[in-house]
Amino acid sequence: MVYRGGVRHAAACPEPNRIRTQEMKAKSTWIAVATVLVAAAALQGCSTTSSRLSDDGKSDQIAFPDPASSWPKDGTFPNIDNLRMLAPGMTKSQLYPLLDRPHFNEGFFGVREWDYLFNFRTGRAAPDDIVQCQMKVVFDKNEKTRAYYWKPESCASFLNKPAPEVQRVVMPPVVAAVPTVLRNATLSGDTLFRFNGSGPGDLTNDGRRQIATLGAELAQLKSVTRVEVQAFTDRIGSASANRVLSQKRAETVKKLLVDNGVDGRVVVAEGRGKSEPGTQCGTLPRAKLIECLAPDRRVEIRVLGMK
Repeated sequence: MVYRGGVRHAAACPEPNRIRTQEMKAKSTWIAVATVLVAAAALQGCSTTSSRLSDDGKSDQIAFPDPASSWPKDGTFPNIDNLRMLAPGMTKSQLYPLLDRPHFNEGFFGVREWDYLFNFRTGRAAPDDIVQCQMKVVFDKNEKTRAYYWKPESCASFLNKPAPEVQRVVMPPVVAAVPTVLRNATLSGDTLFRFNGSGPGDLTNDGRRQIATLGAELAQLKSVTRVEVQAFTDRIGSASANRVLSQKRAETVKKLLVDNGVDGRVVVAEGRGKSEPGTQCGTLPRAKLIECLAPDRRVEIRVLGMK
């Protein structure tokens, strides 16, 4: 009780509802902060091979992925002349004809590290005739190359040119021509093949005509150095089954291209399975899902050569 002017008054108390509201707001704020911190920690933990690059593409510790996770599994034999043309400030579009796609499913847009698994011939007797090396390309925030790293570092020596023989006449160096993309084509798997089919007998009449027409066009190009045939499936079924199905489809398309005049020595067939979907279909009844996933069932053909 409080006395004012000789009169007894009740003491003022905070309103119970207002106090509870303030407590609930404070509790909600702490929950939101905790959620953000947990999510940030989870995202950080997912980047097991990230080199944690700064905006200018620098890092205190460069991290390489596990070679066992590369595709192709055993890496590739690179064109050493192409590797010698690498320099800081290049774009991904300039790198792609020189190096091809990254070997660790790193994608094209928004990524700042490309990793490759390369094989080099040493000139020594087996089993020391081949050395396997990893190479990492690092981009800055504007997706321009900043640096190239090797694991082990000694692999960089394979790019050194042999010492020239002493000659009286010094010839000017020959600059290697850079292959460029001459043609890109994407063919619908549903148009090319009957459902779940992969062999020559499973080709539709329309699909056979499309491939024959494309093969005749490519046969007229005299400067083709490489034709890549990549087949893809939808997400239905196991990864191994889809890989086998897509490889058979790629081989079938390759054979038909060769039958229509394309040099078989430059054609490479690769089944990519369901590794690169382009659809977002969610959960649907099977018939509707198959229809929605149709764009994922495709064959992509990329033609490289000299202009």
